[in-house]
Amino acid sequence: MAIWFRTHVRRLAVRPRIICRMTQKIVQHAGAPAADLSISLVGKTRMRSLNRTYRGRDYPTDVLAFPMGSMGEQIPPFLGDVVICLPVAIGQASRFHNTPDEEILRLLVHGTLHLLGYDHEISPQEAARMQRKERAIIKKLSPTPRLLA
Repeated sequence: MAIWFRTHVRRLAVRPRIICRMTQKIVQHAGAPAADLSISLVGKTRMRSLNRTYRGRDYPTDVLAFPMGSMGEQIPPFLGDVVICLPVAIGQASRFHNTPDEEILRLLVHGTLHLLGYDHEISPQEAARMQRKERAIIKKLSPTPRLLA
């Protein structure tokens, strides 16, 4: 399993090795232990542009997931890309009763589950299923390590 990591945010220091290690654990707990993916941390301007281009929504969002293919019978070797907007994640952490590190971890889990075919926007039942899976994975990863330096 390989995790490709890139940050485009210079004013917030992160701990790439810890983020990659946690992402590997997330992928394992989600049921795709051999799959690869990439993670990008971006600022509000880049996220707004991505959200506008790919979802038609002209504002920065917290996380976007770009799966490499449709989820068929097999999990693809490369799942796709998870893009997290650090300023949005940090800004919304308290709204979800999380620390910034916990919120980034939650978004890593959320984005990875999207790559695996989970989609909370399909139906209330699918949203509940995805939320249960998120909580189960986060519980297994507890306590949350420091992801921000």
